[in-house]
Amino acid sequence: MNKEEIHLDDIARILFGNAPPDFLLEVALRSVIMYIALVIIVRYLGKRTNALLTITERAIFITLGAIVSQPMLGPPNGIVTGILALLCMLFFQRMVTLSFFKSRRWQQLVQGKEHVVVRDSVLDLKVLKQIYVTKNQLFEMMRSKDIRHLGQVKRVYFEAAGSLSIYKYPETRPGLSILRSHESDEMIRKHPTEKVCNQCGNGQQNRADKCSVCGSEKWVAPSIEYVS
Repeated sequence: MNKEEIHLDDIARILFGNAPPDFLLEVALRSVIMYIALVIIVRYLGKRTNALLTITERAIFITLGAIVSQPMLGPPNGIVTGILALLCMLFFQRMVTLSFFKSRRWQQLVQGKEHVVVRDSVLDLKVLKQIYVTKNQLFEMMRSKDIRHLGQVKRVYFEAAGSLSIYKYPETRPGLSILRSHESDEMIRKHPTEKVCNQCGNGQQNRADKCSVCGSEKWVAPSIEYVS
């Protein structure tokens, strides 16, 4: 389209484009057909697509959106071409998934691997930096699973798909609070004598020195139990 043909008062062109109004009915038909085809393809991609998506699954879904849009709205593009592209993506995803069974190293290379971000109630700040996750982001995810301080957890795994797997202690021990400061005092009791590192939660005995885990010099009273 030439710029001379563009006019702000051309309401018909703005609303319907260059296609005739009758094409709206075709768009509706195309949309219904492509929607049905997409639902079928997603169904056969497997149950994993109904949960948190891995890197490859997320890439597939972005590609599916691009494939579906063209046959739905573009007059030059046929529906059969779009459905063929969807079937190719289904085949490709199935082949990639099967390849993961043959090589765990290949799976980790493509999808990533899990990381231990909390070990024995102590944050691994180096791992958080490595996976580009801040303490606030991690604490937000832990709070959503009813964790209020690090003394509750023995291990926290940050899974490849972006979810957390948390393994708790049978009995809670003192640990660094993950609540905001003004809420921590209201909701959790503090230990009267012990101290933990304010950055990683390490309960080092000799607090005159820097934290042996992260090098911080700030120590705070750990949390021990909920306030009823």
